[in-house]
Amino acid sequence: LPSWRRGRDGAALGRAVHATLQDVDLTSGAELADLARHHATAEGIPGDHAEVRDMAGAALSAPSVRAARSGAFWREIYVAAPAGQHLVEGYIDLLYRTTDGFVVVDYKTDAVHDDAQRRRRAADYRWQLATYAHAVEAATGIPVLRCVVCFLDSGGAHEVEVEDLRAAMAEIGRLGDPT
Repeated sequence: LPSWRRGRDGAALGRAVHATLQDVDLTSGAELADLARHHATAEGIPGDHAEVRDMAGAALSAPSVRAARSGAFWREIYVAAPAGQHLVEGYIDLLYRTTDGFVVVDYKTDAVHDDAQRRRRAADYRWQLATYAHAVEAATGIPVLRCVVCFLDSGGAHEVEVEDLRAAMAEIGRLGDPT
């Protein structure tokens, strides 16, 4: 797949937002509007370029994305690692390193409208992010401190941290074990 399609699934709007966030300068936001227009057009939704711009712009002001700017970070990074008798793999939207370990950020363009809905949806993504965290730790030996679901809409970014990450990661690590 072309680099702008790696790790992308779902609706055209979400793919365009993710592609824009993969390419935009996280610090300055330079060329955000042009990138949003380009990726919206590439996804066949040129009329939605302003929504793509607004959602990607919201991500740039999210606390986790701002924190990523201060050190090493990677976008749309492929991860894979053994988990029990299985291989787990995926693409992390944003991975950054702090002095104590890694933080995983996953952008979502789900239509959610309040904090209660966001918490429920974040719980739905718990296994996905625990899988990413498990793979990062298995590959690097460096702990993942947090996983954050970053819900984006034209009104802003709303972050929800994955609850009980360590327990979820332990379950991922036991996948397929006969115990």
